[in-house]
Amino acid sequence: MNSLASLFGPFPSAVRATVERSLAEAFAIEDTDGSLRITTACAYPSGGLVRVTLRGGALKLMASDEGEALGEALGAGIVLPDPEKLVRPFVMNRGLSIRGGVLSSDYFSPDEAAVAVAHVANVAKDLADWLYAHGGVRRRHDFKKLLSAFLLSRFKDQVTETRLLGASQKSHKFPAVISFANGRKFIVDPVINDPASINARVVANLDVKARHDPLIQQRIIYDDAESWTAADIALLQVGATVIPFSRSQEVIERIAEETRTAA
Repeated sequence: MNSLASLFGPFPSAVRATVERSLAEAFAIEDTDGSLRITTACAYPSGGLVRVTLRGGALKLMASDEGEALGEALGAGIVLPDPEKLVRPFVMNRGLSIRGGVLSSDYFSPDEAAVAVAHVANVAKDLADWLYAHGGVRRRHDFKKLLSAFLLSRFKDQVTETRLLGASQKSHKFPAVISFANGRKFIVDPVINDPASINARVVANLDVKARHDPLIQQRIIYDDAESWTAADIALLQVGATVIPFSRSQEVIERIAEETRTAA
């Protein structure tokens, strides 16, 4: 029986270069405020890739998930009345610690970084999977709180309540605006299924959009666990592109990364 190698022949060098470039883009290593953030091949239940952050000096490093595993659960609507107490045995049994919602390793030498990153990434993935399997989901009444909890967990002090001027020179308040070092902003605006809320969010977003400011990204998040009319969704689209809450985490992550790295 012929081997696969004999069937396909040598691997083309041009294809290898393309594969290497694709992998380098997908599993990037980024410098972030004195640390390194590694995108791994592990995936959360939402489909987003697990990222691990390295901090330390020349001799010792520490790896953490920066709170993304718990943020994944919160963003999906998992009810966690006392999250650290709930998950601490799970985390400690796998050789990590948790504090402030962040999974962390012990210190290790730089030449052990690959093993440490892989271990933290796998524990973060396993924890998110476990929470999805065992947590309860409550959406309707907590929709805006869940979105806020995810944003704070993921973006910390980058996300704030902010007032922005529209083309009419009127100031509009947005509960969650993510600011980046390059001066760009990403508005993440939740709306509830209520005529007053819909009209208010459309007016605010439309006025800001009318400025045509290339440094501002806008998205309106709606709770797709509720029943919306096609007319209401179409009206929201007039203000800004809409995102269903069930897909919000992966979309917000992608847009935030594009905004952060934009020239």
